[in-house]
Amino acid sequence: MLPAAFPLGPFLVEAGGKLNYRAPVTRAAFSFVWRDRRVTARLDGDQISLLANLGRVPSSAVAGGTVRTRVLALVRALPRLLPAGFALRLRADHRVEIFSDSRLDWPATAGELVTPLVAFALALAPYLDVFDEALAG
Repeated sequence: MLPAAFPLGPFLVEAGGKLNYRAPVTRAAFSFVWRDRRVTARLDGDQISLLANLGRVPSSAVAGGTVRTRVLALVRALPRLLPAGFALRLRADHRVEIFSDSRLDWPATAGELVTPLVAFALALAPYLDVFDEALAG
């Protein structure tokens, strides 16, 4: 028999299966891999931030720069195509990231916590395909 509440990492599993932060913690982070890309989830209070690395813009030395030109054109076009609440950024090291922030009712069950992760991963899938196609030519 499980106790009424028990610790699980930075959370306390309360009666009824709700996850809550263990005082004084109000933040947590974890990651998972979706289609060979790391997706990072950060919880801060009732906010959940999700970030996925699409890949890198290749060097201009690759295929005479045509691949780089194609990927940069995609990076310019993608923000207009992303779902509401999603954004794209190009990092200084040429990594391309898609991210989204949303509110999560807290405390949450494990299912309520996993739902935005799955929704993000599924929404991300076509952009991974397009990015991979741009890299492959």
